[in-house]
Amino acid sequence: MNRNLWLLSAVQVLFMIGNMMFVAFSPILGKQLAGNVSLATMPIAVSMLTMLLCSFPLSVLMGKFGRGPIFSAGLASNAIAGLVFFSAIQMQSFVVLIIGSVFFGFSIACANFYRFAAMELVDKKNQSLAISAVMAAGVMAALIGPNLSAITKDAFFDLAFSSSVLTYLPLSLLALCLVVFIKWPVVNINNEQSQEAVNYQHELWKPMLTAAVAYAVMVLIMSATPLHMAHQHYHYSDSAWVIQWHLLGMFAPSFFVGWLVKRIGLMGLLIFGALITISSLLVNLNAYDRQLLTLGLFLLGIGWNFLFIGASQWLMKLSEGKNSSRIQGVNEVMVFGLATLATLSSGWLLSEFGWVKLNLAAIPLLLALLFILLKTTKQKQLQGITS
Repeated sequence: MNRNLWLLSAVQVLFMIGNMMFVAFSPILGKQLAGNVSLATMPIAVSMLTMLLCSFPLSVLMGKFGRGPIFSAGLASNAIAGLVFFSAIQMQSFVVLIIGSVFFGFSIACANFYRFAAMELVDKKNQSLAISAVMAAGVMAALIGPNLSAITKDAFFDLAFSSSVLTYLPLSLLALCLVVFIKWPVVNINNEQSQEAVNYQHELWKPMLTAAVAYAVMVLIMSATPLHMAHQHYHYSDSAWVIQWHLLGMFAPSFFVGWLVKRIGLMGLLIFGALITISSLLVNLNAYDRQLLTLGLFLLGIGWNFLFIGASQWLMKLSEGKNSSRIQGVNEVMVFGLATLATLSSGWLLSEFGWVKLNLAAIPLLLALLFILLKTTKQKQLQGITS
């Protein structure tokens, strides 16, 4: 990796540590400050809604001013979120917690573009390696974030998580310092499109749909898993074990995805990802113990990784040119709009239809996606395109 890519990967690690912490403590704080279990996940929902609303405007601004200023604004917002969270805890105010979630959602919206920025920092032949490097940062964050939250939960202050949210300040400021030293490609509004991008721009919906389906299915099952396990009287430690392996499946394959793309091609990676995701749901249908649930969620994470990274690289290839930032913005709205809907509906669908039907419902969607990927691959083979 080049120097700029190393710096961006480090920024991703620092940001995602705070992200993992938020996932760990926000439901607890939400329940404590709202005094209502039904509102416990409201901070996460508000952050996702903010992310959804901000994604397209941010992509337009990046196209005009470049990545650096927007990424810096996102990290500054992340630091502000930590201060607002701290104020919410000290004031015991649910409303202030929600305000902090808005700032945090803005920072996530900015950070979601790290994967596209990574591919811009290298030449085209190394784009798969670049996005893999940035996504692999999630492995370190998944290990550090929840543990850091637990260690700092009752440190220095009487009220729980006061120290945890204050760690957002050094994490954000250090990441901000690193962003300053990244040399970004010069913004060129007259940048010409490649011939492939011109010929296949009408297929932009395909990578968008691939990423959206992958993300929606992943969060639908992931969000329902702890609820399903609690209903089946598993211990919390069992649920944490399953989710930890799911997170490992989501990010660990990033270390070798670039190598895999070189061996089987981008479309091969996407087809493989769809097949693995379908197999994960089939395992879940018969998952009557912790081991099978672990296997099902681990495979779900791997399938998401292949589909999401592959779709991002596919979109990058088809969106070269002066409208690339806007196209990426539309992609983020589609992906995280569907993911938000899946997150909000996951608990209700589980309670109404049960674990088996929840997994069965996602299979037709993935089969349709697999058909589109196979058809696209066949078309490219007939036209002599191997990438």
